[in-house]
Amino acid sequence: MRALLIVNPNSTSQNQALFSKVVPTLRAVPGLELKAVFTHHPGHAREICASLVDGYAGQSPDVVIAVGGDGTVNEVINGLLGPVDAYDADRSIPRLAVIPTGSANVFARALGFPAEPVYAAEVLARALAGGQSRTIDVGTWGNEWFAVNAGFGIDADVIAGVERARRRGFAATPLRYWRVAVRAWRKTRKHPPRIDVRATDREGNTFEADALPLCIASNTNPWTFLGPVPVVTNPRNSFDLGLGLFALSKLSGIGGVLSMMHLVGLGRAPWANKLVARRTLTFDDAMKVELRCDDERRFQVDGELAGVFRSITLGAVPQAIEVFAPEEEVKPTPISKLRWVIGFFDVRI
Repeated sequence: MRALLIVNPNSTSQNQALFSKVVPTLRAVPGLELKAVFTHHPGHAREICASLVDGYAGQSPDVVIAVGGDGTVNEVINGLLGPVDAYDADRSIPRLAVIPTGSANVFARALGFPAEPVYAAEVLARALAGGQSRTIDVGTWGNEWFAVNAGFGIDADVIAGVERARRRGFAATPLRYWRVAVRAWRKTRKHPPRIDVRATDREGNTFEADALPLCIASNTNPWTFLGPVPVVTNPRNSFDLGLGLFALSKLSGIGGVLSMMHLVGLGRAPWANKLVARRTLTFDDAMKVELRCDDERRFQVDGELAGVFRSITLGAVPQAIEVFAPEEEVKPTPISKLRWVIGFFDVRI
């Protein structure tokens, strides 16, 4: 089996010491021929994968291993699948694998990988050796693909704030996300967006809501801002269904505070859940979602700011790509949990 390792050197936990541990682990997989390439600029992973598919004639790898965060995974998927309007389900492309070195690593963790990259590499090595893979659904927006989630509202504002901090040299640690999220929530409460939603599931059922301050479409479950703290907005959601919609009708009052805590995985006492439920709207297995704002708003895709838009149409493509993954979720080790606690209070903040 030929494997190409695409490494994002700018992802949160990527460094030479980590790379020196990951490579020997993968090279120990029987029959695996491994090559590696580092990305040099945003969009480079996408360019590399697009060139692989364009020249796919037995010379390309059998599997592409993305070493990075959800943004790197997004680039690899877009490169392998190509534009949505040119998607061909019968086209042969390399399979996908991932080693998480980003800040949230939602995609890898939703597949069952631990968040700690060295441990995740060991799990991936076993999956490669045992041929453990699955085919997953992938979301679309416009002519692009997304693997994890997309949305208008506070989540996009948080992403924008963290990106500004990273440009100033700060690390995208969980505590940084928390601080930015609190500031974004305060601002959003004063000037909330008004998002209109129209959605249809695969059975033809529809969902409509207007003037929402927050709406997120997710392709998996759970997702997170804060390391191992899970955000379960749509319990039924998975890589095997369409998109799951989660929206809040209000952000004001104590209910707004609890809703924000619920969104980042905190504040889950039974009495709080009842209060939050009054403001929560969900819709599962959506195959088409139309989002429209009353003015231009930030829009995020897979944890990256995609731009400023007034309206977006989302979709879902069943069984779009094959991914190597463990057959069951692998729980974090005590040392992995300790590393996350240390990372939460990273002094680079």
